[in-house]
Amino acid sequence: MARSCCAKPVARIIKVADFEAGVVGLEDAFWNVARKGLEDENRLREELLSAIRGSGNYVSRSRESDYKEALLREYKKFQAALHEKAGPSATGGST
Repeated sequence: MARSCCAKPVARIIKVADFEAGVVGLEDAFWNVARKGLEDENRLREELLSAIRGSGNYVSRSRESDYKEALLREYKKFQAALHEKAGPSATGGST
């Protein structure tokens, strides 16, 4: 679906440590990081945090590690959903 120039960003609520946080542009961040093909979880955490900050989200330095863990958890869910939608042919299974 094409995006208009004036589309409002979508915020998604995720659990970060002991609180819930609204994150703007989370799915876009996931797609952008996925395109990089990173596998190292430390790099993924850094890239995800950088990506959401790039979308205008404020993350205090004292909560960075909490956000990194939450973002990685949500990213893994995103990846699992992609693989599920792709079906067995994308994972080498027979059709």
